[in-house]
Amino acid sequence: MDEQAEIRVMLVDDDEYSTAPVNLLLQQTYKTLCVDSGEAALAQFDAFRPDVVLLDIDMPGLNGYETCRRLRTREDVTADQQPAVIFISSHDTLEERLQAYDSGGDDFINKPAVPDEVLRKVQTVVKMLSQQKRLHAEKQSTYKALIDVLTDLGEHGLVIHALRSSLACQSMPELAALIIDVLGNYGLTAHVQLRPPGECLTFVNEGCVTPLEESVFDHVKNFERIFQFRRQLIVNFPHVSILVRNMPVADSDRCGRLRDYLAMIGEGCEQGAQALIHTAQIKERTHKLEATAIAVERAIHALREQYQQQQQQTLSITQSLNQRLVQQVFLLGLSEQQEQQIEELFDSEIDKMLELFNHGLDFDSQLNDLVMLLKHND
Repeated sequence: MDEQAEIRVMLVDDDEYSTAPVNLLLQQTYKTLCVDSGEAALAQFDAFRPDVVLLDIDMPGLNGYETCRRLRTREDVTADQQPAVIFISSHDTLEERLQAYDSGGDDFINKPAVPDEVLRKVQTVVKMLSQQKRLHAEKQSTYKALIDVLTDLGEHGLVIHALRSSLACQSMPELAALIIDVLGNYGLTAHVQLRPPGECLTFVNEGCVTPLEESVFDHVKNFERIFQFRRQLIVNFPHVSILVRNMPVADSDRCGRLRDYLAMIGEGCEQGAQALIHTAQIKERTHKLEATAIAVERAIHALREQYQQQQQQTLSITQSLNQRLVQQVFLLGLSEQQEQQIEELFDSEIDKMLELFNHGLDFDSQLNDLVMLLKHND
């Protein structure tokens, strides 16, 4: 049986003209149900059990935000039974996106919704849901063991653990996993964005980051060091942003302590990120220096070979010239004194040339020392 055909999509919008073309496209792949209000969506949820809900924000009665909140807080719907919620709105402001995210949304589409775009969004969240359900099952099996190991660590101990461990991390994903795990032991759901040069890496506590989460990080990463919106709190550093979704705002004392802890943990994460960046830069420079040393070594070998060839050619020419000179002197019929003067002159010039060769041997020795130095530094 086609797995896509088993996926159920509920469209919640009081404007049937907006819903009709989207429904027409989606029902070719998925099983769909259209309702015209938030109340109707909640009433028919049990019977239809949607995997994805396309939820209009501006509706009479229950708006999209409240509908999503009630759906997310239903005690009879477990985490792995919750549908993905894609909000649809004609307004695209940071406040709207934060409210959509705060109420439990997974993505956001601007009106008027283009059917092809909606189809792509639904396909993306369906894939994300599948991964999240698998990860949720794995998390449930290991959660109790993790809690047992860390119950003896107090709140300060967790901060110290985060600060010590952040500098020992070997990669950005390892650093993000450390922070998410540490905050999880405070009972906080945290997402982490790390920004090494030329990259923007977002990590969530359960698998895939949603487009809405990416857009929220993009909006708030340049805000002040600590920024809070209702239950959500952002801690910003140059290379790190930490988003906590469930600050205990009802407990002001604990909320204040957690803000202090989050600031310290965020600073430790920033130091860990900087250490990883510096390590990567050192490795890159070392690689370039090694490549340069190899190129210089090759050039020195080539230069030495050329120089040695020139020495051999010069000696050969000198020897040939000497033989020809002896022959020519004999044929010219010069006196013995004239022959001796010519030979002395020629011998003097050869001595000068040999002296140059001796200097050349020093040059060759220096080249050899340079090659050995490069190999030693390698």
